[in-house]
Amino acid sequence: MSLIKIALLASLLVGSLSASGKPNILFIFCDDLGYGEIGVFHQNERAKTGKPAISTPHLDKLAYDGIQLRAHYAPAPVCAPSRASLFLGRHQGNSPIRNNQFDKALPDQPNLANTLQHAGYRTALIGKYGLQGKGSKAKSWKAYPNKRGFDYFLGGVRHRDGHEHYPFDKIHNHKKRTEIWEQDQEISKNLKGCYTTDLFTAASKRFIIEHNKNYPDQPFFLFLSYDTPHAATQIATSPYPESFGVNGGIQWLGEPDRMINTARGKPDSYLHPDYADKDWPMTPKRHASSIRRIDNSVADLRQTLTDLGLADNTIVIFTSDHGPTKESYIKEPLDPQFFGSYGPFTGIKRDCWEGGIRPGALAAWPDKIKPGSITNSPSQMHDWLATFCDAAGTQTPAVADGVSLIPTLTGKADAPVSTIYVEYNNHRSTPSYSDFPKSRQGAKRHQMQAIREGNLKAVRYNTKSHTDPFLVFDLIKDPAEKHNLAGKDGIPPQIYWQTTVARLHGKESSAERPYDAIPIPAITSKTKTAGIHRRQKEGKTPYAIRIPASSTAEKTSTLSTHSITGNTQFSGYINIDADGHYEFSLSQNTKAVFRLHGILVLDTDSTEPAHKTRRLNLKAGLHPFTLNVRSSGSAIPSPLMWQEPTSDKATHIPAAALFN
Repeated sequence: MSLIKIALLASLLVGSLSASGKPNILFIFCDDLGYGEIGVFHQNERAKTGKPAISTPHLDKLAYDGIQLRAHYAPAPVCAPSRASLFLGRHQGNSPIRNNQFDKALPDQPNLANTLQHAGYRTALIGKYGLQGKGSKAKSWKAYPNKRGFDYFLGGVRHRDGHEHYPFDKIHNHKKRTEIWEQDQEISKNLKGCYTTDLFTAASKRFIIEHNKNYPDQPFFLFLSYDTPHAATQIATSPYPESFGVNGGIQWLGEPDRMINTARGKPDSYLHPDYADKDWPMTPKRHASSIRRIDNSVADLRQTLTDLGLADNTIVIFTSDHGPTKESYIKEPLDPQFFGSYGPFTGIKRDCWEGGIRPGALAAWPDKIKPGSITNSPSQMHDWLATFCDAAGTQTPAVADGVSLIPTLTGKADAPVSTIYVEYNNHRSTPSYSDFPKSRQGAKRHQMQAIREGNLKAVRYNTKSHTDPFLVFDLIKDPAEKHNLAGKDGIPPQIYWQTTVARLHGKESSAERPYDAIPIPAITSKTKTAGIHRRQKEGKTPYAIRIPASSTAEKTSTLSTHSITGNTQFSGYINIDADGHYEFSLSQNTKAVFRLHGILVLDTDSTEPAHKTRRLNLKAGLHPFTLNVRSSGSAIPSPLMWQEPTSDKATHIPAAALFN
């Protein structure tokens, strides 16, 4: 047997042995890829009718090997807030990054990377980032990926760097410097002829291969963030290399001016043969070729996992940051109507109609996810943090909003209900596409807000006040949102939707909303019982954790913790005697997370305290809360305080105000 075959066999054996531990996680994230641009979601049906269509055979294979999450939502219809919510595990009502806050620093709080890092994972981010904060280099960027839980980083740091797919050649940004960083070094000078889809695929393969060689007993989390098929509409240099995997496909060479094996030929020149001779305009040919390149890359990565014996113990997720775009950085326009890039929906990027916020997702996990599964159960990207914590056998941070999707993925238990909530402000209009309902065509966006419960979605555009009405749609019967059901029999009234969103929206001073000061209605209840529930979990944790409701609870009349090293979770209702503004606070040196309804009110546990809405306008009555306290051995007497509307100082919340 040759030495090469012996080495490969050893690699396979190591990969197989490591499969008994925590699963590896490969999360593949695209930029501006619409729901309708994936074969199994929409393009295959178009092809059957003879309409122009994009083929994605390898993404279809991923779907057939796993599950299609057809009702998976983005947190926002543009990239920065969507990525921030994904990383932090919090929907836009509790996120510190909203609207078009590109390059705003991701705060130092529990996130996808550092929670898995604490759970023993080696973590990597390869590709687009855009959440670094002010600065000009790795050392000065406050939220550089290496400072937010990623052991390894290679990619574009700034938002604008994702707009050019040839960082050395600068085909689009020829007058601006485009940067690619690897750890603390800027490397674009060595990337002649490198197309970013290929570059990031090669770097990801190299990471997986080297990780398997050097850290065989350690699981990895790789967040692969493509900056394609974003509006630069650029294409590769040459055909995809033959075969896939460790010894085929895209390869990392590491040589200046030949960093990868496709860094040859003419940049931005290769049209996939399936589209080159079509009687189509040039832009659709380029767009389809760009997506086909991603499709091939997914197959290349999956074959690499197989070659290394890692496939059986790796969760692979594929999704996009939001819906498709009409932006084009070349002279020819990009028209989402050509391929029906928004699928059966209405809206595109920057819309809160389904086409803008529902990219769907694919996931495969051999022996855990049943092949060929399809779910229409709604979920949102902030759920992945809780999901990965569940898969890794570690605790979910209390500061996170999401629920674990493991029951949905595996079909082995009833899935918890995910909160689907979106808000975004944009001063443009929905395009006047003939596919869209006439009332949507050219309609002003401005302040938008959307929520989904079960089959129903409530959405409002151009919102001026918290009393503005919602449109309501049954998304199962009417995915294009053509028939407004508001006011119809059996549909919750306006007050229901206005109340529901009021209990989810937390104020963010950098992204003011016309409904920021809305009075938050109390819970209607005929009976109340004195006291609250206290749950405890001993043992040190790196952050305050969420303790499952299934855990043993004791009834208590106070918010005091016992003398333990670990976490205490209180849950119940706070009774508000009179309408007014109540300001909440935590006693000095207390590490805790406090929520009222679905609003993150206080976080003193994170290194950088999370977005908070300390002062709330509350209606009289009962308001559900959770308080998660992390302590190091000493009892903490009643850490939560409030300042009532008629008081000029904060006081401890009395036992008489606590109920279950």
